[in-house]
Amino acid sequence: MGSVSASSAHKMGVVALTLVTASNMMGSGVFMLPTNLAGVGYISLWGWLFTIIGVIALALVFAKTSLITPRNGGIVAYASDAFGPFIGFQTTMCYWISAWVGNVALLVAGVGYLSYFFPQLRDPSIGSIVAIAILWGFVVLASFGAKVAGRAQSFTASCMLVVVLGVGVVGWFWFDPHMFTQVYNGTGKSDSSAIITAASIALWGFLGVESAVVSTGQVEKPEYTVPRATVYGLLIASVCYVGSCSVIMGLVPHSELVNSAAPFADAARYMFGETAGNIASALSIIACFGSISGWLILQSEGPRAGAEQGLFPKFFADTNRNNVPMKSLIFTGVLMSAVLLMTASPNLAKQFEVVILMSVFASLLPYMYALISLPIIMVSKKLNRGSTFMFYSVMVVIGMIYSIFALLGSGSDSMFWGIVMMMLTIPLFCFVAAGRSKKGADVLYLDKNP
Repeated sequence: MGSVSASSAHKMGVVALTLVTASNMMGSGVFMLPTNLAGVGYISLWGWLFTIIGVIALALVFAKTSLITPRNGGIVAYASDAFGPFIGFQTTMCYWISAWVGNVALLVAGVGYLSYFFPQLRDPSIGSIVAIAILWGFVVLASFGAKVAGRAQSFTASCMLVVVLGVGVVGWFWFDPHMFTQVYNGTGKSDSSAIITAASIALWGFLGVESAVVSTGQVEKPEYTVPRATVYGLLIASVCYVGSCSVIMGLVPHSELVNSAAPFADAARYMFGETAGNIASALSIIACFGSISGWLILQSEGPRAGAEQGLFPKFFADTNRNNVPMKSLIFTGVLMSAVLLMTASPNLAKQFEVVILMSVFASLLPYMYALISLPIIMVSKKLNRGSTFMFYSVMVVIGMIYSIFALLGSGSDSMFWGIVMMMLTIPLFCFVAAGRSKKGADVLYLDKNP
């Protein structure tokens, strides 16, 4: 009995897993969301509601799938199980692209807050060059391994919480309802179109929701703990997001906020003066840039696993003496530099919006495949009976409806390039098939004795 208690003492309960989930959600990418949502207007509150419901459905489905089919690789593995190697390859590609494009958004946000001190960074050429230089500095730092890169993670997360929670809680004392309600729908389009756009932008704050789904070995009573902690953590993150974004829209004049490169710093300035704005901007810079090296290593793990499975070129799995896949980091660093140059804009908020919508589009395809994987896996395991199957089928439907609307809200440019990306995976799979054939793995699933 003593050994059982000792082992269970090291497992996470509802409270611990809730905190992990909430911290995973509240990334430093939130720092530019108030500006982007201000452009939509306070109708964006409906977009938040739509997103929270959709993301809860996504999280519950992913949690259930992880419980009935524990697999390394998470949602990518589920898509491969349910649909085969091609969909697994396509999903891995999209998920990988979403990861490094999301890191571009962190760089853009960081440069935006840095421009609070150096206004010349608002020049698109100078801003992009500085962002690229910072990127490669963090690539060098990441080369020393996860231990070195991750030492500052708790500190940078604390900086993020101080700014987001500080403005989101204390800011209500300065909140002006009249200023908040100045612009209901600033998109110039229909209300439904504005809500869909807001929902797509808001999803950026919840990307990585699947990371909250942990292995059953780390959680006490996983069938009870995982779904509850996932929902509780999402609700905590939602309150922080909606609260801080709403407060800022009621603190900073709309005409200024829609062009702000540092909305949280501007809010702090309106609350406590220039010094507070400088402190908020400095903390935001630390939070944005401080997390990049760790995320660079994390973004390389997907293609590393893909290379080991024969889905990606072998160089993605080549590591240095610190067990870091440096060739993969250099390759994605070049791609990230190209995106920074291609999306350069005099308006940093606009550049951030373009980048996050690209990342959102790339992540939604893996999400949709993973959603549909659950009922397929449940049917294959003879679990397609009773109220549990019906409940999760409803969650799949809600998640799919949300994902489709979020895709539509990502904009024509994001959809165009997303479709091009999906089409490119078709001929690229020829190389994957050739590699599988060389290894003696099945390429075609046909009856060998017709």
